[in-house]
Amino acid sequence: MDVVDFFGETVSRNFRRHPRFTRGLLRLGCAVQQRRLGAKRVDARLPSQIFLEQLSVRSMRMALSQPSRLALVNMFAPAELLHAMGLHPLCAEGFSSILSGGKCERGFLDYAAEHGVPETYCSYHRAFIGAVLAGLVPKPRFIVASSSVCDANTNTFRTVAAHYGVNEFYIDIPYEVTEDSVCYVRRQLEDMVRHLEDGMGHRMDKGALMRAVRNTNASVEYQRKFIGELASRDFTNYVAAEMHRILVGHNLLGTDEARTFFRMQYEDIIGSSSGGVERCVGMHAHKRLLWCHVLPYYVEPLKEILDFSDRYTLLMSDLNYDQQVSIDETDILGSMARRLVTNHFNGSVERRVASVTRMAKKLRADGAVIFCHWGCKHSNGGAFLLRNALKAAEVDTLIIDGDACDRRGTNAGQFATRLQAFLEVLNGQSA
Repeated sequence: MDVVDFFGETVSRNFRRHPRFTRGLLRLGCAVQQRRLGAKRVDARLPSQIFLEQLSVRSMRMALSQPSRLALVNMFAPAELLHAMGLHPLCAEGFSSILSGGKCERGFLDYAAEHGVPETYCSYHRAFIGAVLAGLVPKPRFIVASSSVCDANTNTFRTVAAHYGVNEFYIDIPYEVTEDSVCYVRRQLEDMVRHLEDGMGHRMDKGALMRAVRNTNASVEYQRKFIGELASRDFTNYVAAEMHRILVGHNLLGTDEARTFFRMQYEDIIGSSSGGVERCVGMHAHKRLLWCHVLPYYVEPLKEILDFSDRYTLLMSDLNYDQQVSIDETDILGSMARRLVTNHFNGSVERRVASVTRMAKKLRADGAVIFCHWGCKHSNGGAFLLRNALKAAEVDTLIIDGDACDRRGTNAGQFATRLQAFLEVLNGQSA
């Protein structure tokens, strides 16, 4: 039995009777992983990728360690406002990903089902609710969620708020992209600032907010430059890194650490960082794949095919370029509102289709994988529209089903067979 299997079994065996012990074990696991990554170079990871993983697990550990500064959030909560108040956001989807990575998600999924959460519900949210009801997640200071993208947000955070007796702050994002929509969300963000100030007992530090805004703008600029380089280069990547980037590019946006990561990532692709970049970066030599939605990073055949591959470049997920919006320092809340309203996951599926198609062309993708995560109506409902648009753009596309959180929801053998067949088609096109 390896360390991860032992960790998963220990958590699963103890969380019902000893939730505080299990919470401590989870914090310890994050600390050990953070130290392990910092102790030595791990396989072919670049400096930015090592830093990325350290940052991701550290953020989870910090959130669980300081309940008085804990804010339970969804992926699209405006992070800069939280960081400006000295809060640690804990994202429902990110937390469930950590459980899945530790091979202990099954117990919390089953615990939620025992308490009436249907199996058709998104497994990220189901595992999160199970962890909350079991006492693994400490009572937070705040609960902040938005209606963006996921229809589970409303029920999940309402359930969690009722369980803890904490008032939820819910941001309603209109479907249409109009100036009225932006103004409507802006007013809600003004209310959110007052909500945070009342809860913390002090005003928001304008200097801290401005620092968060400037960190975000620098991060966005580095990401834009990175994407510009990625259009003409192959860049080493691996499946788990894409999932870590989703967390850093959303819930940690505005922090000094997120800014550092995006700078390091850009330096890695242009070859400025130390550590063997020349073996990982070069002009187009691989088949280039754009991923749509989350990635089932526990599926071994997927990792065997794509991780640090000398044949394929995993470009990025469309969840990793959806927030490329700079914030106007003269209208901070208005810019944040516009970012929420115009996000390509909000509103009509045609907006996401257009965004993904543009990025596929920009990055010169040879193929795209549309992953339909079980329980996600948004990703499943628009899959064929997205596929048709990509095919019209001469980007061959695979639609594949599975579950990115619950290991029982994906047949690894079938997954591998379909992915390999798709890649053979791509390889045959250049023969």
